[in-house]
Amino acid sequence: MFGLMRGSARLIAQDKTGFPDGFDAIEAAPQSHKVLFENAIVRVLQVEVAPGTKEPMHHHRWPSLFLNWDSGGRTAHIRITHGDGSVHDVPSRETPATPGSWRVTWMKPEAMHSIENLETPESAATLAKRPPTIRVEFKYAG
Repeated sequence: MFGLMRGSARLIAQDKTGFPDGFDAIEAAPQSHKVLFENAIVRVLQVEVAPGTKEPMHHHRWPSLFLNWDSGGRTAHIRITHGDGSVHDVPSRETPATPGSWRVTWMKPEAMHSIENLETPESAATLAKRPPTIRVEFKYAG
């Protein structure tokens, strides 16, 4: 059973369908994706979309963990544009302030998309202060 699961993970990590060359996040959207560490097994990215900016279309072909410091407060208003042209609007929301804790989210590989931060520099000043998001991508290493 373990061998079957391990083989499936390799296939998912290696599959390039829907993940065209030249559109990897660090190639296509370097303003918002910075490599903090990389080896044959993982790539650790700092991800931050500045207020009033829209990333170029890009993808993440490997499964990953998203690490966010969540201290509550107002969240940014963002818009996600998918490779098929569909748009998903994520309005700002207000949540109670908390002492803060790490939130970890499992992410499957993400096909072509773009994130737009709809905040202005002025409205962003009212957002809760958070460090950039960290994304740990799990690469095929065999």
